[in-house]
Amino acid sequence: MPRWGKALLLAMLCLPLMAQAKVQMLDRIVAVVNDGAIMASELDDRVATIAMQFQQKGQQLPPPAVMREQVLNRMVLERIQLQLADRAGIKVDDTSLNQALAGIARQNNMTLEQFADTIQSDGHDWGHFREQIRQEMVISRLQQRSVASRIHITDREVDRFLNSEMGKKMFQADFHLGHILVRVPPHASPDDIKQARAKAETLLKKLKDGADFSNLAVSESDGPKALDGGDLGWRPAAQWPSLFSDAAIDMKKGDISDLLRSGAGFHILKMIDRRGGTEKVVTQYKVRHILIKTDALTTAEQAHDRAQRLHDRIAKGELSFDKAAAEYSDDPGSAHSGGDLGWVSRGDMVPEFESMMLSTPQGQLSPVFETQFGWHFLEVEGKRDADMSEEYRRSQAMHALQKRRYEEALDDWIQEQRNDAYVDIRL
Repeated sequence: MPRWGKALLLAMLCLPLMAQAKVQMLDRIVAVVNDGAIMASELDDRVATIAMQFQQKGQQLPPPAVMREQVLNRMVLERIQLQLADRAGIKVDDTSLNQALAGIARQNNMTLEQFADTIQSDGHDWGHFREQIRQEMVISRLQQRSVASRIHITDREVDRFLNSEMGKKMFQADFHLGHILVRVPPHASPDDIKQARAKAETLLKKLKDGADFSNLAVSESDGPKALDGGDLGWRPAAQWPSLFSDAAIDMKKGDISDLLRSGAGFHILKMIDRRGGTEKVVTQYKVRHILIKTDALTTAEQAHDRAQRLHDRIAKGELSFDKAAAEYSDDPGSAHSGGDLGWVSRGDMVPEFESMMLSTPQGQLSPVFETQFGWHFLEVEGKRDADMSEEYRRSQAMHALQKRRYEEALDDWIQEQRNDAYVDIRL
């Protein structure tokens, strides 16, 4: 064989190896999570998305290595929960997803088409955005099923809370808090705890010396909102975990708390803002609904179709709402009264129901939508501004206690799932 022929044959034999090497260079595993993997390309895409959000808000980006580590930790927790949801059979179909997206669009005074155009003009892929929202909905349903069902509040606890110092203050203030967490691992040794405390004390000193809280949270916090600058948003005083509310109740705008110790680690809070809760009037909505549940004999698709047929018959005037609720609704508490739920305030219902209630014009049927209880449609019959009554105070106290317990239990539950999972970080 001529010399050039041998060279050509050698090159041809090497082509598969070269192609394989090229593929390996294009992507690689950065984390193994149980029986799944997170690829470098997935991490790069998420980092790019979050970096764009930082730039749009005018916020300073953390160092690249810190950013990648924070984002990967968030993706690991998401992947663990999505795997749990898959094993539990928790899914979000296209109908529910479209309704959620339409609700987000309405809140921004847009149609769904306008909202999609806006997302794309901001540089995001609409299909990827849809799937991200779907995953968030799946995780939310998993958390509700796994955590919320464990929380039970008694009337005695409500009475005790309303008579407590915090209960008396719950209508007096809303807090907007920032949060930094230095996590202490489970079964930590004294040296681990000592190192975590030392790190937290160093961060606290930097903050007292004028360091930017948001930037420090992004780069150093182990909290769930680290990539949001530690911003936990607004919440009534009584709805914060008691560790936070007790520390924040006397803080002024801009104040930094002392170190707070919990089972999760060391916390630092910033009072971003606070506002008095002197309002004595609350907006309430008179609502009725029809619920169709799934069960051993009824699939989610069948329940949805059944609810849709009832919805369409009522909309055409073939069947009255009252009669349909009495005959077909699976909500025993309201079916006998024509689906009437009475006067409902914000916070009384699960998020999907509340969102649909707030976005449905008075006197019109909502679309069919899904919650953890099954498939619903509703009608808002009236709206009023009511004086804060004892009944409302009790419902708000109940909601505050549930939310406080839920936040505490959720953090513990997420850590339990993380500790029980097999995770191999290869960043």
